[in-house]
Amino acid sequence: MATQTRVGMFQALSNFQIARDRAATLSQNLINLRNESLQEMLSDFANSEHKLEFVKTIDGVDFINDSRATNPNAVWFAMESMNQPIVWITNMSSLELVTDDLKQLIHEKVKIVVMQGVYNTLLEDFFKKMNKDVYSVVDLEEAVRTAFYASLAGETVLFSPGVVSAGMYRTYRERGEMFKNAVAQL
Repeated sequence: MATQTRVGMFQALSNFQIARDRAATLSQNLINLRNESLQEMLSDFANSEHKLEFVKTIDGVDFINDSRATNPNAVWFAMESMNQPIVWITNMSSLELVTDDLKQLIHEKVKIVVMQGVYNTLLEDFFKKMNKDVYSVVDLEEAVRTAFYASLAGETVLFSPGVVSAGMYRTYRERGEMFKNAVAQL
């Protein structure tokens, strides 16, 4: 009986060690996969067109193309990386898209909001209650002109839409190219 108990304990210990070794191998593979994915994402991000892409400085105003910002988290990241007051061009059409973290950055860093696209009174009123100057425009060329003429030297016009193109443009790339073309026309 004692021998069977020892054999059973030995098998259980052996099974445990095998499971532990498999878990360690799996864990290491996941870490390697995560690191590779992270490296891929970062290399995709660095010098990426339409992601925090410096376009031009005109009369001391910097223009940044962040057309790839298709969600509120991406807008938050863009705003967080800015060191100058922001004139923000957005396509957000719903107050639900403005997260608490994004509200805080808008409060701290944004001077002017240029809402391009669908007009939303609730969103406009929300930004005005935050003491932001708000302009509503129909198209991207008008948004760029409005942002430029409302800004001062030392400020940044940040085109960070916060939503997918949603029918106005086929892709964020097309939207980003339209932004760069509008800046070139100033």
